[in-house]
Amino acid sequence: MAKLCWKITTGMFIRTFHLLLTMGIFCVLILKDTELHQAVVDRNFPYLIAFTTLLTVAGVLYYTTSLMDPGFVPLNEHLKMQDWNKDISSSDDEEEIGVEGEENTATSESATMLNTTSNGSLVRLRKCGFCKIKQPVRSKHCEDCSRCVRKFDHHCPWLENCVGESNHRFFWLFLLTESTLIVWALKITWSSFVWQHTFTDWLRVNWLFLLCLLILVSAAIAVVSLLCCHSYMLINNQTTWEFMSRHRITYLRNLDDNLNPFDEGYMRNFVKFFCYCPYRQWDDMVAKQKGGEEEGSDNNV
Repeated sequence: MAKLCWKITTGMFIRTFHLLLTMGIFCVLILKDTELHQAVVDRNFPYLIAFTTLLTVAGVLYYTTSLMDPGFVPLNEHLKMQDWNKDISSSDDEEEIGVEGEENTATSESATMLNTTSNGSLVRLRKCGFCKIKQPVRSKHCEDCSRCVRKFDHHCPWLENCVGESNHRFFWLFLLTESTLIVWALKITWSSFVWQHTFTDWLRVNWLFLLCLLILVSAAIAVVSLLCCHSYMLINNQTTWEFMSRHRITYLRNLDDNLNPFDEGYMRNFVKFFCYCPYRQWDDMVAKQKGGEEEGSDNNV
């Protein structure tokens, strides 16, 4: 209960801070002598509508991604560990421990059974020692959210929420709109500096613009870098967790390093990332890949 209260409080603080920071910079740009202020004076409605629309869309996407269910695995009774009839030794459990340094004991999270996929193949699943459920392929337990998340990418402290199968597309769209907004605000800020004869006079006139510039440059580096990273992940149908810890993930570590069982080609990955609404059966794709490898091995023999 204490952890939940802390999470709610922290989330409210971070989201409020994000809102205040965004609106603060917007107020500076619209009230001071800037391109945006001049657009108000000149009644340049297309310019104003474009900027405010982008600002609104970025805000909506931020709160959508931050507040929505990222793809939590339901805690259904029929998935509880006590109903399972398969188990493996504790020594094997320790080999299947999760990643990112959070699972340091064999009681936290480990692979314990084989799941039969729709095509009849077997794929080893992991059990979560926290949620007491079997995790679908590409799922991982998040200690910050205290839940297992489908197609887990990472836990974002700026959102105070996980990025998973349900909200990853909204997260990418937020990064895209936010990057565009920040670059536009940087242009407005940079063009608003007023030249003065002395540095003291210059700082007195431009200190608000300088503060905005420092904030925007820092945000641009972070957000644009994330956009590039997640665009790469998007077209390759990969997650940050899988990219960073492939050698320790049960369903990937025995595959060739250059092989991604979820990659269906750039175009198909892109379309399905945005348009595929139901949760996908990733275990079938792993089973198909493993089946192809076994068939190839038999042919070589």
